Amino acid sequence: MESDLTEKELRLAAFMSEISENCYSADWMQNLEYALWHAVIHGERKYGQSYITEDDISTLVKLSTDANAWIIFDNEKEETALSLKEWTEKFKNDLEQNKEIIKG
Repeated sequence: MESDLTEKELRLAAFMSEISENCYSADWMQNLEYALWHAVIHGERKYGQSYITEDDISTLVKLSTDANAWIIFDNEKEETALSLKEWTEKFKNDLEQNKEIIKG
């Protein structure tokens, strides 16, 4: 839930949501966190009606590093921060289970 996020985590969540709005006209597209992380790892990519750009990726890296977190969407808690260590493990495990999770 946004009220549980720190100021730095809120900035990251807001920027992630902004990319979702730009590409899909949706506050938080399903699996947004996975598509964005895939871009962080692999570079610029098409997402919805637009692109996750190198500038977007640079900003995501800076904001996530500053917060030492990545934001996921939980159906009960909504925007939730995981430490980068927790997130990278979750991303790897979830991607192994479902390769489609990174599609946009």
